[in-house]
This record gives sequence, C-alpha cells and structure tokens, in this order.
Amino acid sequence: MDLNHVPLFEALAKRMNWITQRQTVLAENVANSNTPGYVTKDLKEPDFSSFLKKSAGGVTMAATRPNHIGGSNSPDASLKPAEMVTDSSLDGNGVSVEAQMMKVSANSSDYALITGLYKQHLSLIKMVLGGGGGG
Repeated sequence: MDLNHVPLFEALAKRMNWITQRQTVLAENVANSNTPGYVTKDLKEPDFSSFLKKSAGGVTMAATRPNHIGGSNSPDASLKPAEMVTDSSLDGNGVSVEAQMMKVSANSSDYALITGLYKQHLSLIKMVLGGGGGG
C-alpha cells in the first residue's frame, strides 16, 4: 500500500514539508539578526483546507437542525489577526529575535502535532490490516 496516494497522508506529508522549509527560513532570520540591512523572511502558508476539501471527494456534513452548521455563531470572515509591527534598528536590520523565536516555537508545535497525527493514522491502518496498532 502506497501511502503517498492516500489523500490524508499526502496532505500531512505536504504540511510537514512546508513546516520543515519554514523552519529553515526562520533559522536564517535568527542567524542574520546582526546583519545590517537584513529583512526578515517567511513562507506563505499554503491553503491546506482547500486541498483537504478537494481530496474529500464530495463528502459533506449533514445538518439536522438549521443552526448546527453555519449558524449564528460562525466566525466573522472580516476579522483578521493584527499584524505585528517591527521596527528596524539603526543599521536597517528588521529582525526581532523574540518574534522569530515565537514563530520557531509555534512551528515546532505544529510539526509535533502533524507527526503525531501521521503516527496515529498509520497505526490505525496497521490495526485494520492485522499488523497491530500499538504505535
């Protein structure tokens, strides 16, 4: 069984690849924190939700009552998180080590979550195939 063709595993692998690439970019930002004129970089996060919707093959949730899905408590799409304003130093360096380390920490947590999901789904497949599931 080739797990690269299972949509869930494909999505998890793409997410882990993006997190790994982002970790490299964040590490370069921290490494250049004293480089004059250096501007911080970051990777744009791909839209993984559209990939999952596309790979779900038309599976939709059924609402048994009008307010179950898309009810009045749905989040307002116009609300966006506040952008962090970073000041550059006198030498033109725009790296905030604290902000970069917060991103590194969040990135590390995301990677741990994705690898945990990958392991759990792999153990479920093993269990279904009769190979044990105590991953």
